[in-house]
Formats: sequence, structure tokens, C-alpha cells
Amino acid sequence: MSETTELPEWLWIVIEKDGELERLFGQHEQEKDVFFVPAFNSQEDGQACLQYLQKMPERKYEIHAMRSAEVINTIEPYNYQLFILDSHGQVLESLAPAPEQQ
Repeated sequence: MSETTELPEWLWIVIEKDGELERLFGQHEQEKDVFFVPAFNSQEDGQACLQYLQKMPERKYEIHAMRSAEVINTIEPYNYQLFILDSHGQVLESLAPAPEQQ
């Protein structure tokens, strides 16, 4: 899996709304047993890709802009990866959590 060292300052991410609760929308790639947050280079790509993501019917999903650094800081403690997807759900780039420093 390739690692990305230079992310754009802003990414488009999916926000999952469950009543009053809002959070980053994560996915589980069962074949490789990988948890990730999907991100997009444009709002249009994110909107188009929503149909390919596994969603809960009773929840709402919106595409929002978020600083890349903030996304990384939010998902890092949970060992989620960041996948930048295209409008069809194909992985363009991935960023795995940094290995722990000794």
C-alpha cells in the first residue's frame, strides 16, 4: 500500500448524522480487514461516490470540506486509514497510520 506524504490542505469527507450526533464516516474493507475514512478531491466526487459506500438507512450523510491535518489527527488514535477515492469508489491514494516511534 502506498503512503502519501503530501495531502492537499483541504479534502472533502463524509459526515454521518445520527440524530444530533455528527461524526466522520468510516468504512470497513472486509477482504483486507482495514478500517478507513473515505475522502475526496472534490465535493462532486464525494457526492457521486456516496452510492457505493455502506450506509445505515436511518442515518443521513453529507459531504463537507475539512482540513487534511484535522482529518488525520481525528482518525489516527483509532488506527483508521485515509483513502482518497474517486467518484466510483476506486482508491486513488491511501495513507496508513504512521508506525509508532520508539
